[in-house]
Amino acid sequence: MAADKTLHGGGNLGALLVRAFRWFEDGLASDPDTAHLPRLTGTQFMTLVSLNDDGTSIAELARRVGVTRQAMHQQIGEMEKASLVELVGSPTDGRVKLVKLSLLGRTLDQKAAAAIDSLERELAKRIGTAAVSDLRATLAADWGTPGKHGRD
Repeated sequence: MAADKTLHGGGNLGALLVRAFRWFEDGLASDPDTAHLPRLTGTQFMTLVSLNDDGTSIAELARRVGVTRQAMHQQIGEMEKASLVELVGSPTDGRVKLVKLSLLGRTLDQKAAAAIDSLERELAKRIGTAAVSDLRATLAADWGTPGKHGRD
């Protein structure tokens, strides 16, 4: 069968990755240990997984997530209002604020990690342990820089 050459076609890898992300997101929303916690947007989720334990600057988060600094400032403001993160001064540069998980953010992080682990076990029952292992290895591989110029 030929691959669907449209963006909205269900067969392209990007669409499949988004669908897989949504499967985990829906699983977190229905898990009794995480359903009561704040729902995250895709950008907020990517921001949380991009944080260092000792804090990360907004500029660095914007770079890691792939958004503008202005957009990241807005995301951090919303996440701060939701008590998921806090801003603290940098120990090395007084002009820089670092974003760190708040107590609620750490709780969400720990509960979500446990729920995702449970979802991974459920996925292994459905598609097989080897398939999940292969998927993890493939997604963890260094894919290089996107685009034709990234080929070696």
